[in-house]
Order: sequence, then structure tokens, then C-alpha cells
Amino acid sequence: MEDFLEDSGRRQEQRLEEELERIEEQLDQRYQLFQESLEELTSSLEQAVDELNEEYQSFFSGQSEERIQNLKGEIEEFYRLIREERQSHWSDRQRLEKERREILRELEELEELDSVSDLL
Repeated sequence: MEDFLEDSGRRQEQRLEEELERIEEQLDQRYQLFQESLEELTSSLEQAVDELNEEYQSFFSGQSEERIQNLKGEIEEFYRLIREERQSHWSDRQRLEKERREILRELEELEELDSVSDLL
């Protein structure tokens, strides 16, 4: 019976450690995706700002104010998308960190249980 409990505890610990590793990998992957999205949005934002600056220079030579307003709208949209991306990343990270803490807590409980059963 004692061997069965030890085996069960080891399997549970291994399962939790694998789950913890999975969460760590997800955190890394999510961070990479976040970085890629942020770089793409930032690049698009910089391009729109550059275009706006060009339009402002052309504006004084008679170019359309409508194009300038459109570019301003694009820039505002990129800023909004960047904020959303950051918020989404933060929320996702918090959820994964919570799962991680729960697994660590379960691992600690298993270790404590092992310690108590060793004493018995």
C-alpha cells in the first residue's frame, strides 16, 4: 500500500511538473508573439507618422487636408491597437501566472505530504 501511495505521489508530482513546464513554454511563446505583434504595429505606426510628416510638408504646397486627416486616423488606430495588444498580453500573462502559482502550490502540498508520510 505504501509503495502504491509513493508511486501515485510521484506520478502526480511528475504531472504537475510537466504542466508547469507547459505553462512556462506558453509564457515564452506568448511573449514572442506579443513582441512580434508589437514590432509590426510599431513599424506601421512609424510608417504612418512618416507619411503624415510628408503630407504636412506637401500641405503647404496645396495638397489635400483630407489625406492628412486620414493619416491622423490611421495613427490613432495604431495607438489603439498597440494598447489593446499590450492589455491582451498582460491579461493572458496574468492568467498563465495564476495557473503557474496554483501548480507550484500543488507541488508544495505534495512535497509536504511526502514529508509527512516519510515520518510515519
